Amino acid sequence: MEKMSRKFDRHVQIERLEKRHWALEQQILELDRQRFLSTTEALALQALKRRKLATKDELASLVAMSRAAE
Repeated sequence: MEKMSRKFDRHVQIERLEKRHWALEQQILELDRQRFLSTTEALALQALKRRKLATKDELASLVAMSRAAE
C-alpha cells in the first residue's frame, strides 16, 4: 500500500513540475517577444531560464526514479 502511495506522490510531483516548467516557459516567451529589455527584465529573463532548467533537472530525476521503481 505504501508503495502505491509513493508512486502516487511522485506522479503528483511530476505533474506539478510539468506545470511549473510550462509556466516558466510562458514567462520566458513573453519576455522574448519584447524587442528591447530593460536591465531588470534581462536579469529576470536569466533568472527564469535558470529556474526552468532547475525544474527540468528535478523533473528528469523524478521520472528516472519513477521508472526505476517500476
